[in-house]
Amino acid sequence: MIRRLKFVIYFVLILAVITAGFVVYKQPELLSVFTNKPCSQPLKFSIGTVDPKFDISRDQFLADINEAVKIWEGPMNMDLFEYSPTGTLKINLIYDYRQEATDKLKSLGLTIDNTKSSYDSLKNHYDVLSANYKSKKAALDAMITAYNQDVKTYTASVNYWNSQGGAPSKTASELNSKREELNAEGNIIKQREAEVNSLVDQINGLANILNRLASELNLKVSSYNKVGSSRGEEFEEGMYSSDSSGVKIDIYEFNDTDQLVRVLAHELGHSLGLEHVDEKDAIMYYLNQSKNETLTSADIAEFKTACHLSN
Repeated sequence: MIRRLKFVIYFVLILAVITAGFVVYKQPELLSVFTNKPCSQPLKFSIGTVDPKFDISRDQFLADINEAVKIWEGPMNMDLFEYSPTGTLKINLIYDYRQEATDKLKSLGLTIDNTKSSYDSLKNHYDVLSANYKSKKAALDAMITAYNQDVKTYTASVNYWNSQGGAPSKTASELNSKREELNAEGNIIKQREAEVNSLVDQINGLANILNRLASELNLKVSSYNKVGSSRGEEFEEGMYSSDSSGVKIDIYEFNDTDQLVRVLAHELGHSLGLEHVDEKDAIMYYLNQSKNETLTSADIAEFKTACHLSN
């Protein structure tokens, strides 16, 4: 596995693992937040952190949350959630590597959906980027090797003349010129490295998406390699948690408003005590791969179980 580049002067860029399409929901530890029978009274929620990088106002975020609330309250004909500025359930928009990765893919102008044509288009883009990466990395490696040798020669000259108590005026001038030349070359290398690392991010994102699409479409193809190591973290669009620090829903990533409403509905389900179900189109399915925004029979059955309702 090829690692991301680390330049000789320690110019480091942190690799974000890019993904899009559907993702795995993390099954939360469900701790009861109800003092009475579950679902017997509205769960009061409030808006916590809304990172401005999402470019969504708090009012718009609240409107999106209310759309997710309707997904549950409409079919069940119950008042399950209620907004309050001091509501116990905090709902947050947290911008980190997940949304940053999605934004990068959008900037490429790529359309990603769960189809064979989307897979073929992404594969062609992956092949082009991989070839470009190999060419640019080979050129950069050669540039860094030559630069390191020049630095070594320059350093040896400086050390020699320092040991002699100083260099003649002409030699000192030449060494100063060489230092400036090396600094300029170092800046160019950093720029080239940034370009190569940008390709790394794009390739890793495409590899991740291609592997997911291949699995979902049941394609008999080899796995696509990523450049460098992954973050080692499960990619989650959102997470519900309830512990000693409080009760909250953190939303990390979404492609559009429809996907945001769906992931909010999923996490709101967890806040009511629902667990994952096996129906692929269900709101509570562990993969956010469907475009369905209505409760399925599996969702309703799980709701009745979690809320202790009889059929």
